[in-house]
Amino acid sequence: RRLKVDDVVDAFPVHGACGMWGIVAVGLFGNPDEGMGGNGIFYGGDQLNSQLSTGFLIILWTGGLSVLILLPLRKLGMLRMGD
Repeated sequence: RRLKVDDVVDAFPVHGACGMWGIVAVGLFGNPDEGMGGNGIFYGGDQLNSQLSTGFLIILWTGGLSVLILLPLRKLGMLRMGD
């Protein structure tokens, strides 16, 4: 509400927050003995740092592209339909 974002389908909580948890969870719980990769910190690995830095890069990439696309549309008045 503060940012005046109309997220009626809760796209950020579902895709953003849960996606970030998935990235962090692999860094925590990735078990190399499962055969699917992973080198989690709870199994003596060091994958958490790379998972966190990748999550940060994803945030920068999507935030930057969103600003590049949505800011001009907002300034031109083409972002929202009239009520």
